[in-house]
Amino acid sequence: MNKFSAFAETVAPAPSTNILPGHAARRPALRAAIVLGCALAASGAATTVHADEAESDRFAASRPSSVTVSVTNLTHATWFAPILVAAHHAGFTGFSEGKPASPALQALAEIGDIAPLAETLPAGSAAVLNPAGGPLKPGGTTTVALPNRKGASNTHLSILAMLVPTNDGFTALNSIAIPTMPGKYVYTLGAYDAGTEANDEARASAAGVGQPGMGLPPFLNDADGNLAPDIYPDAPGFAHARPEGYVHGHRGIVGGPAGGDSALDHVSYRWMNPVARVTLTVK
Repeated sequence: MNKFSAFAETVAPAPSTNILPGHAARRPALRAAIVLGCALAASGAATTVHADEAESDRFAASRPSSVTVSVTNLTHATWFAPILVAAHHAGFTGFSEGKPASPALQALAEIGDIAPLAETLPAGSAAVLNPAGGPLKPGGTTTVALPNRKGASNTHLSILAMLVPTNDGFTALNSIAIPTMPGKYVYTLGAYDAGTEANDEARASAAGVGQPGMGLPPFLNDADGNLAPDIYPDAPGFAHARPEGYVHGHRGIVGGPAGGDSALDHVSYRWMNPVARVTLTVK
């Protein structure tokens, strides 16, 4: 069992889910509706989450007519767990560097679960969950159009996804202003460490948030379905590793040779920043 066993089921994602202001009691239902829809074993359809609320049309004039988001995985052997793409108002951020990660960010960074963070989005936000229909492979690109919310104050964009395999690494575009002038805008993304778990680079022995070690999900297997030969599941991990306690720039995978401390071969899995490229096409 690995840390991604919670994503073993596949359900058809709901085409849209409404969040109404003041209806906090509905958030458990929202989580139930979307958590499996954005699973690693997803059927392939993206889930779009709208939050309905009456908003002033004074924002409409400054909004572009359409924004298309492309995310490219720039790594050699690291996958992106399901991606969260969200347009929201300027006051929201998914995390703050130098401060402890929220439980929602911890779930994203440790087991690739984007549903808790999606639940924290403000009313009026528009999010697309899992646009790649599962994990985004190395070198792969996924493209999605932001939902057009006329009159909404969704002026900022956030994109987050776990890096697999890592202990608690993720990549993110954290609340940037969406350009209003037509054109193409390119952003190069580094990796962050949630600081919630020690980077011991050992295989996880149990599933779930707060469990030490890295999940090694099936998409890391070789063509025959066996654990890839450059993954060493019995490696003990780095004994001196400790959780940092705050979000910071990720130091990358150390890796090692067969018989070493890391479960990951340093030739295959070693990476340094940057890890992703985001392209916004504004019309």
